[in-house]
Amino acid sequence: MSKLVLEKMINGEMQPVIPTCYSGLEGYVAHQQLKTEPDGAPGKPIWVWNTIPNEANVIGMLTTGAIICQATAAQTQVLINAFKANPTAQPDGPDGVLIYAE
Repeated sequence: MSKLVLEKMINGEMQPVIPTCYSGLEGYVAHQQLKTEPDGAPGKPIWVWNTIPNEANVIGMLTTGAIICQATAAQTQVLINAFKANPTAQPDGPDGVLIYAE
């Protein structure tokens, strides 16, 4: 299982959404989650890890270095697989990319 992190417009403001999904289907889930956003999923930043510490306290994410959704779920999955094989960012810690409520 994987934790996918993306941001969606909910009630007029961008909010993090963290669906749990099967490994290998993260690209599909990202595209399904983002299909109702302006211009759909392509170009939208996402992150994915096996676990996220303090998941309930996540209030946002940084986008620098994020996985960028491609035109198709399959193309996005290639980038996700490469990231999972060699993560270039972690969810938390000194250089973490998730923003937590204090």
